[in-house]
Amino acid sequence: MYTLENTDGIVFDMDGVIFDTERLSMRCWLKVGESFGLENVEENIRRCIGRSTKDTKRIINEAYGHIVDMDELYAESRRVIREAFEQEGIPVKDGAADVLIALHSRGVRVGLASSTSYDTVVTEMKQVGLIDCFDVIVGGDMVENSKPEPDIYLIACEKLGVDPKNTLAVEDSRNGVISAHRAGMIPVLVPDMIEPDEEMLDKAYIKFNNLTEFLSKLLSTGI
Repeated sequence: MYTLENTDGIVFDMDGVIFDTERLSMRCWLKVGESFGLENVEENIRRCIGRSTKDTKRIINEAYGHIVDMDELYAESRRVIREAFEQEGIPVKDGAADVLIALHSRGVRVGLASSTSYDTVVTEMKQVGLIDCFDVIVGGDMVENSKPEPDIYLIACEKLGVDPKNTLAVEDSRNGVISAHRAGMIPVLVPDMIEPDEEMLDKAYIKFNNLTEFLSKLLSTGI
């Protein structure tokens, strides 16, 4: 049983956990894919969820590099996504801000381990007013091997000064859950776009429908 009192800290993923950006990204990629005449865009973009920018580019290149100019394709995708952010704002998951503020106010050691680049993470967290909720932020460009390898979580725990075996990792994706499990952490699964498969459920310590449910259970009976 884990509670706030008997765990060292909590490390969150960002996209799909704190930000509802996976759906926005998918919508934008489908729009770009249509303009370039690409097939199976949703299938290929789903493979990128939880991956670093480097891995995402590799996956997209393998799928479409033989038929389109990759620099042009990727630049257009960034433009469309950036335009969506400017028009709609950064979509924060329901309850995410309340959960992070509640943990911060209780003095919980909180980290962020995102496959997104560090500068982008910091910029976006500042924009939504949540940057002060994190004691440590580790971006995907700060590690050699991205999720599902454990590197990013091990670095986050080291910077937080916590024992991975006694630290929760909140994830939504298959790669994220595997990464946290390989790091020896306590994976908490809060699914987003990816329906959990058998491996995800096996490697996760527990599953919740949303962050509000997770915090409520953690503060009451423990998980």
